[in-house]
Amino acid sequence: MSKVTNILLVDDVEYSRELLRSAVIASINDEKLPLRPQFFHEATTKKALELLNLKDIHLVYLDINLVNENGLELLKSIKEFSADISVVMVSGEGSSANVMSAIENGADGFIVKPFNTGRIVETLHKYLKKGHSK
Repeated sequence: MSKVTNILLVDDVEYSRELLRSAVIASINDEKLPLRPQFFHEATTKKALELLNLKDIHLVYLDINLVNENGLELLKSIKEFSADISVVMVSGEGSSANVMSAIENGADGFIVKPFNTGRIVETLHKYLKKGHSK
């Protein structure tokens, strides 16, 4: 039985959010994962934090480089808000410094843009292994 999973996509580029949404849906369908995604989209850290206070978000895909903002700061805020929320960082720059900083701050994964469904599938499997499928 699949469970509704509230997924927040945070990226300042709407097209990137839509591509990621489509890739997550395709990954869930292709792998027959027990998830029924409900998506929320935000372009700024402020709006994302407001949404986290209003909705029961389970999984976040978060861009590191937002216009005039740093996604790593939002990552820290999300983890302070609730350590149970899984956060996957997304970035066009997969430097080891970015990856290490994301992991050190509690990220549950890292995807380099342009992303592929293989990496998204990995993050969804990791999410389910953490016990989020119940």
